[in-house]
Amino acid sequence: MTFTARLALAVALLLVPVAALAQDKAAVLVTSSGQALDAFTVKTLLGRAGVANDYDPHARAADLDGRSAVVIAVGASVKGFGAAGITAETEIERTTALLDAAKAAGVKIIGVHIGGAERRQGLSEQFVQLVAPRADSLVVWKTGNADGYFDTVAAEKNIPITQIDKLTEVGPVLAGELAAQ
Repeated sequence: MTFTARLALAVALLLVPVAALAQDKAAVLVTSSGQALDAFTVKTLLGRAGVANDYDPHARAADLDGRSAVVIAVGASVKGFGAAGITAETEIERTTALLDAAKAAGVKIIGVHIGGAERRQGLSEQFVQLVAPRADSLVVWKTGNADGYFDTVAAEKNIPITQIDKLTEVGPVLAGELAAQ
């Protein structure tokens, strides 16, 4: 075997595992409902807590294949809509389809609200009201629950809720919830 042939074989053998890894999906998908950067924050903090996850702010139903959980961070961003080239209406449609598909597939839905009081007003509220009642569990920063909305939804729908005092608690709390499933 020539040197060039050996080199080509060695490179091919090295690339096979890399290609296989690129196709692997994490069991946890993190997405947004409202296109705020809160979902990216959740993804980062979840990773720091040692939980492998994939982040896609525009995740669709097909992206749930092979997943055991979807973490949906709620909160609207007009800049996020503009950057993504979408509208609030199309985001509601996408989120609704994602929630429906997750329920049908038995994928755990964890609703997360870390935007504080400012992401409980205006455009954000429709995303909060869409996701919270359909979640299997909720993780909420206390400052965003001053009016008790999430407590009420959790009680009415029998949804477990964890309230956090500091943003940095999100990763460990979610890691614990995901490990318990």
